[in-house]
Amino acid sequence: MQIHKGKYRLEDRCLHFDLIDDLDLTNTDSCFYFRGENGFGKTSFLEKIIMPALGVADVNCLYIGQDIRTQLYTLKALLSVQGYKVSDTDEVALLKLWVNHGRSARVFILDEFDKYFPDYEFIYDWSKSFIQTYIIVSHRSHLPPDEIAQKYGVSQIKFELIDFDGRLKHIRVRKE
Repeated sequence: MQIHKGKYRLEDRCLHFDLIDDLDLTNTDSCFYFRGENGFGKTSFLEKIIMPALGVADVNCLYIGQDIRTQLYTLKALLSVQGYKVSDTDEVALLKLWVNHGRSARVFILDEFDKYFPDYEFIYDWSKSFIQTYIIVSHRSHLPPDEIAQKYGVSQIKFELIDFDGRLKHIRVRKE
């Protein structure tokens, strides 16, 4: 599945994106690192452009959003309803259980996951047998560990403010 280069407008979020390069999300063993300042639309791009395209292409994904604490409560409730005893489960064990039940997913999206888990290499270990593409949103400038970078074709995707007219942010999205 590809997100084609071009202009993407999210009027309701006051964002206009200029995607410079096609993003091929169907390559096996690929990893995209979305980088940019806070407020430059990385999460909006995920939620309004990438995730609907994944849905249209019938590609299942796992998505850990920015506010993982709220999502963990939801995961705990969902897994409880499915019959799992999770009342005394810590966050990491809960995430592992959820990831292991998401084996139909091919894309894994981690939106600012490193805020809560700075050393998140364990996510790759849990999911590498079934995930083809990782999308990681971060404000940090560090790259993945060397072994991850060697296994996956890592692409850094930069979100840059090119213009702000007081209402609309015009954002350039490009591969670095």
